[in-house]
Amino acid sequence: MDSYKRVIVVGAGIFGISTAIAIAKRYPEVKVHVIDRFEPPVPDATSVDTTRCIRVDYKSEVYHKLACESLRKIKGDPVISQFFHQSGMSFTYNGEHDRWEDIFLTGKKSAENANKDHMENMTYLDSANDVYKSIHGDTTKPKCPNCLGRKSWWNKGYTNLANGFIDAELSMKAYYERAKTFPNIEFTFKEVKKLVYYPNSKKFKSVLLKNGELIFGDLVIVAAGAWSGKLVNLEGMCEVSAIEVGWIKLTPEEIEKWKNMSITTNLSTGINLFPPYKGETKVLRRSPGFKNTICVENPNPEANGTIKISYPRTQITNPSDWMPEKAEEIIRENLKEIMPSLYYRPFDRTKLCWLTQTPTANFLIDYHPECNNVLLATGGSAHAWKFVPVIGDKVVDFIEGNLEPKLVEMWSWKEKLGNTTDNGSAPRMQGESQEIRKVIRKAYTGKSLL
Repeated sequence: MDSYKRVIVVGAGIFGISTAIAIAKRYPEVKVHVIDRFEPPVPDATSVDTTRCIRVDYKSEVYHKLACESLRKIKGDPVISQFFHQSGMSFTYNGEHDRWEDIFLTGKKSAENANKDHMENMTYLDSANDVYKSIHGDTTKPKCPNCLGRKSWWNKGYTNLANGFIDAELSMKAYYERAKTFPNIEFTFKEVKKLVYYPNSKKFKSVLLKNGELIFGDLVIVAAGAWSGKLVNLEGMCEVSAIEVGWIKLTPEEIEKWKNMSITTNLSTGINLFPPYKGETKVLRRSPGFKNTICVENPNPEANGTIKISYPRTQITNPSDWMPEKAEEIIRENLKEIMPSLYYRPFDRTKLCWLTQTPTANFLIDYHPECNNVLLATGGSAHAWKFVPVIGDKVVDFIEGNLEPKLVEMWSWKEKLGNTTDNGSAPRMQGESQEIRKVIRKAYTGKSLL
């Protein structure tokens, strides 16, 4: 790290802000320049939303320990802790003996280990009735399968009351305000066009902004999430796709009724339901997703020609975009069973949340093999937010050569080229992502599909 006097961080989200703060703390003499399209909280960034899950229930022991450390830091932070809501989190599945059961059982074991001295945090849901009552109360019962016209999908689960959700937007704003207190951190809010290298060299020289301005540095950390593919070639390392998210306005009676519900996730169907927050409930599906394929010049310094990448299409550039019809149908089919009173309720708004998914769901923290002085800090794979308190320090540990060998291996470029089995840290539904331009809807009228 001593050889770097000027470090540029492209991206002011999960990895970027956390890393900038970590560098500024350890190396007050190093100038850190953070660049993003917008001032945090970046309105269409993956890091920003009304709610993000904070959980420790991981199949991976490595992530479980990191998540426990992060949760302790979130709770102990006098500013960030006010945005954390310990609602608990329920994990459910259909009860069949498949990969979802495996993920469920290992998650349950990690939750039990985390709560070994506080087993009162654990509640077990042994039937569809138990799952339904965990949301709606002991005097309620779900529709029978005959009424659904299919088998029940929400059949078994457990609740870990130590988990919860965080207001991601307010938290990222707070982390940004904290970063601004360091005299060696500077921010620029303009769009990056490309990285510039020394002539006939792979060595990074500067960042070229879209307006023609150049910002020079000794090291660039690419932490731009789903936007990273235009800056460096990540082919085979990261797949950029979006999952569907919707919000439904609730009545005062519904807010009161569901105020004590936990975040409820169905591993088998990919649905996440959130407790009432600010007068609404959020529902998302961890679907195979949607892609937006475009053709760009190969950004690597000694490469020629073009490459195809998936690049975010958000409501900043396409404000009238609405959740694809099939996606809404699947979400509503789940609501019919688990939140039947919302089955016909129109969404107040929807969006696509763009994710950078690695083949294994392990993060990518490594130097780019075809570029010098270009460090990658990306590949959040739909589960990185909870690690904001610790991930920046891990990035700096890597730069120093002090990162734990296991993490170096897990987060390496090489790891993504080997065994590419998803480790189940944030499992998504299997299948190919769809081209968003073929299925996106426009100018929603406010009427329900059903």
